[in-house]
Amino acid sequence: MIEGEYKLPSSKWQLVVCGINHATASTDERGAFQVVREEMARANSSFSLLPAVRESAILSTCNRIEFYFVADRSRKPLEIIGDFYGVFSKLPFDEVSDKFYIHKGTHAARHLFRVIAGLDSVVVGEKQIAGQVKEAYRSACAVKSAGKILHRLFHQAFRVGKIVRTDTEMGKGACSVASAAISLIRPAVLFVGAGQMIRLAAMNMSRLHHGEFSFANRTVEHLEDLSKDYRAKVYPLAELTQALGEADVVVSCTGSAEPLISSEMIANAISNRPDRPLVLMDMAVPGDIQHEGTMNNVTYFNLDDVKAFVENRQSSIEEEIPRAEDVIAEKMQEFDYWYEHVIHEPLYNGLEETFDMMRREELAALIDGLPPDKRDAVDRATRRLVNKLLQVRIRLEADPDRQSSCRKRDSNGAEVHAGECEHEGGEGSCGGRRNYCAPKDRSPAELRLRGFRRCPGSRSRD
Repeated sequence: MIEGEYKLPSSKWQLVVCGINHATASTDERGAFQVVREEMARANSSFSLLPAVRESAILSTCNRIEFYFVADRSRKPLEIIGDFYGVFSKLPFDEVSDKFYIHKGTHAARHLFRVIAGLDSVVVGEKQIAGQVKEAYRSACAVKSAGKILHRLFHQAFRVGKIVRTDTEMGKGACSVASAAISLIRPAVLFVGAGQMIRLAAMNMSRLHHGEFSFANRTVEHLEDLSKDYRAKVYPLAELTQALGEADVVVSCTGSAEPLISSEMIANAISNRPDRPLVLMDMAVPGDIQHEGTMNNVTYFNLDDVKAFVENRQSSIEEEIPRAEDVIAEKMQEFDYWYEHVIHEPLYNGLEETFDMMRREELAALIDGLPPDKRDAVDRATRRLVNKLLQVRIRLEADPDRQSSCRKRDSNGAEVHAGECEHEGGEGSCGGRRNYCAPKDRSPAELRLRGFRRCPGSRSRD
């Protein structure tokens, strides 16, 4: 170190991402560890309450499940993830822990930037992942599990994603395998099947909507949610011939061992519509559609066509990867500088010692007369309490509700910061009628913890 140079003290906390994706595990191996959308709130809440976790957010998609968190350096990241699954789903995590990767500090930030830019996806340059990252962040914010570091990390990631997609050719590639297939056709569509690929195809097709949707499946009950989401007709497979006759485009992907749509069914479908073309997209392996020779006004695509289409797109996208990496490098420098300073702030380091000292001072007289087992139980319980209070303090410090309010002016023209007010009933949030110049749905204890001052105009006591 250069003489006279100040060296920041070592931090007790670190930013970590720990996850499993398409490159490290098969679909079946990943499946058991996925968190479905309906369970995301509970998952975020459960993970954030683990003792070693200060901030957290969970990203769960078809191809990856990743945990972004600020954690105690003394705990191994995989142990924390194992604790989560032990509480959340009772899964034997140790058996597959070797499939999970770990990135720490600014390496974790770089990983997220590559993910949102589409550089870490099955189809390089896919756009769907950007929306999924935003949804993961919103879910974390909803349960207050994100704090100062994750707020900054994710917002910087959003900037990276936007720049990469607007300033390079990356944003002009196919969104995914399903949407790559959709890019080949322009429809009024019949979907055959009810699996993930069909759902992705329907979702992407709805953005290019050119006509009515209909769905056919062996078990019609599995189509109820799709029927409601897209206001679509549903057909059992017994009525598939009729459904074909009403469709302009057929997208099929089932797990059938035999073709569901025969050449005869196709011929019957087009016999009464000689001037109306029919496009068939077979996305199943083995194929769902029996296609023999050529038929007038019938166009057939399968996964080989999709692969060729993607490869053609990928060649142009790959030329843009260095430009995308340059964007990531530039934004990494900004985040790195900020992160290396904020991780050493008292909020993440000195505050814990202060809380613990207060805890020990208050307990000293109380536990002296207790038997050893009771003394240990009280000590553990109060440590957990202090840890939870510290978690709340860190997360609320970066609460967007507190930081995003516009500036106001008081009666003397001085600037009033977020949460303050005009005490004579003017622009502020309390108008002199509440105890604290702050959001109305917060308790006095939480407001004090967040640092809101008491409103001078209030006329009541806590």
